[in-house]
Parts: sequence; structure tokens; C-alpha cells
Amino acid sequence: MVTPTPSGGAAPTDDLGRALRLVSFAMLGGVVLITAVTVFTVADEPGTALDAAASLVVGGVFLAAAWFMPRRIIRPWPASTPRDATRAAGQLRSAAFLTLVFAELPALVGVVNAFARDAWLPAAIGGILSVFGLLATAPTADRMRQWLAHLESQGARTGL
Repeated sequence: MVTPTPSGGAAPTDDLGRALRLVSFAMLGGVVLITAVTVFTVADEPGTALDAAASLVVGGVFLAAAWFMPRRIIRPWPASTPRDATRAAGQLRSAAFLTLVFAELPALVGVVNAFARDAWLPAAIGGILSVFGLLATAPTADRMRQWLAHLESQGARTGL
């Protein structure tokens, strides 16, 4: 169950989600910038098929972790649990931050691999995967409401 929205106001998760979306946009901008700088400064060689495959596999693993992270962190509260908006917001915030971190990791691993292999393709693949991951797992308003509903699915009220 989702805690009802107060009349005339935004949902309690909207303020939290708004702040987290700002963080996700900042991370997205950082990924694009770091990837672009790496691609244009490392080397003229794209690298081998092994470099590309390694970036795809490692990036896929991190994106899968980003996708499943909220399910691991956000556990439904039993109905007997007292209201605790601070604790609930902390769980939602932790899930969002860890999701964003795992979604950003393909770009960082790609940049490191690009410098290690002296090839630009790993950074480009990692950057593309991270942009996709950050856009797909960002804490949108709907996603925040789903996470809150999952948290309250056993009848507990979080106070959010």
C-alpha cells in the first residue's frame, strides 16, 4: 500500500526523488564528459574485439546489479513496524545511490581499460552502457512510488 498523498501537496517521495534525480543527472553528465575526453585523448586505435567483448560483459554485469539492487535493499516492513519516515527515506536513498553507482561503473571500468589497453573502444562502450543504465534506473517519481509500495507491501506504514 502506498501512503496517500496529502491533499493539495506533492507526494512525500517527490522531494526525495527530486534530489536524487539531480544526483543522477550530475552522474550522467560526468559519465558523458569523462567518456568523451577519454575517447578523444587516448589513442587513434579502437582496440580489439576482445576489448569490446570484455567491456560489454563487465558492463552488463554492473547494469544487472544496478537493476536488481533495489530489490536487495528495500525489504518490506512487517505490519507491526512503527512509522519511521527517516528510516524509510534512508532505505529509498540507499537503494537509489547504489543503483546509480552500479549504473555508472561500466564507464569507469571502460575508461580504466581504455588507458590500460591504449584503445578508445572500451571507454566508448562503457560510456554508452552507463548512459543507458543511468537513464533506465534513475529514481523517477514512478520508481520511487513503486519502491515505497514495495516497502509498505506487508501493511506497514512508513510515514512517507
